[in-house]
Amino acid sequence: MNISIKEETLGQRIRAQRIRLGMTQEELAERLYMKKSTISYYETDKKEMRASCLAEIARALYTTPDYLLGFEEEKDPFEKEVYGLLQSITDEKVRVLLLAQIKAVSNM
Repeated sequence: MNISIKEETLGQRIRAQRIRLGMTQEELAERLYMKKSTISYYETDKKEMRASCLAEIARALYTTPDYLLGFEEEKDPFEKEVYGLLQSITDEKVRVLLLAQIKAVSNM
């Protein structure tokens, strides 16, 4: 069964992305060290959020703030997962090595 979810507002896009990932409000709240009620308020557009909070939510949902704000279309699931994993790598040497490996594989 394919359920259509409105994605017109910031809150609706947060909810839609969370559902696409199979994540509950509780799980998202736990990842962000927030209360479930805060996530609910964001998803129903009853509470405004700081830009830094928007970035944290986007990261937790493996997407970008631009998508959540409606400035870009959602990436496919593979791209989202890769993007999220890449964001978690902070060691610069590892990032350089990984980039070289990706380039080598893409040239095969």
